[in-house]
Amino acid sequence: MERTLNLPSEAAPAAEGDLVLERYRLVHVLGRGGFGVVWLAEDERLERDVALKVIMHGDDATAARGAEREALAAARLNHPGIVALYELGSDGHAAYLVSELVNGRTFGELRRGGALSDRDVARIGAALCEALAHAHARGVVHRDVKPANVIVVSEPAAGAGFAKLADFGVAHLASADPVTMTGDVVGTLAYMAPEQAEGERVSAAADVYSLALTLYEGWTGTNPVHAATPAATARRMGKRLPSLARARRDLPPELAEAIDAA
Repeated sequence: MERTLNLPSEAAPAAEGDLVLERYRLVHVLGRGGFGVVWLAEDERLERDVALKVIMHGDDATAARGAEREALAAARLNHPGIVALYELGSDGHAAYLVSELVNGRTFGELRRGGALSDRDVARIGAALCEALAHAHARGVVHRDVKPANVIVVSEPAAGAGFAKLADFGVAHLASADPVTMTGDVVGTLAYMAPEQAEGERVSAAADVYSLALTLYEGWTGTNPVHAATPAATARRMGKRLPSLARARRDLPPELAEAIDAA
């Protein structure tokens, strides 16, 4: 049964077959998270598949602010290594983020499945370095670089990135950013730079640190900061991390040294 979502309040959550923003037909759920539900949807106007994040207005207000922040960040970015955002819309009871649908799996999924070679990790790292350089040059700091936010493309097309950075929902914009002030802590603890965990306003260096941890995990299979509990993880933050050069003496020295220096 098809529905068109246009109710102003007290509406049911989005369901399969719903038409939102008068053009996107919901097909099935791709994933759920703290910032809403992501659907595979059909763009009936342009006849293409998209990823559509639904954030109900009754949810935590942080999610709605994250949607706006992600759209503002995406408006500054146009890079093959960053998932493209097509539209931010609202129909009165939910906000919708419509983005590029990337066929692939996350870096974390592939690592846990043992599907990544050392060369793959290096290629992913190179793609992410380029993507972050593009974002930083335009005043955008991601603040949540981690394996779950990196999508490895199944079949990269000519000119497309081998890996794409997703989810700018907690990004910091270098211009006035009243949404997140000093003292607020956002991101994922096990991949967070120490200054970010302290609630300080962060710079591009925080993303570099998070990327280094992500790649360290790709090459060793472990995150040296992650522990069994958040409290135990927090106690590890700020301490000198184990050397990748020592853990993987078979890697090119200049590569391991670059990760250790971050």
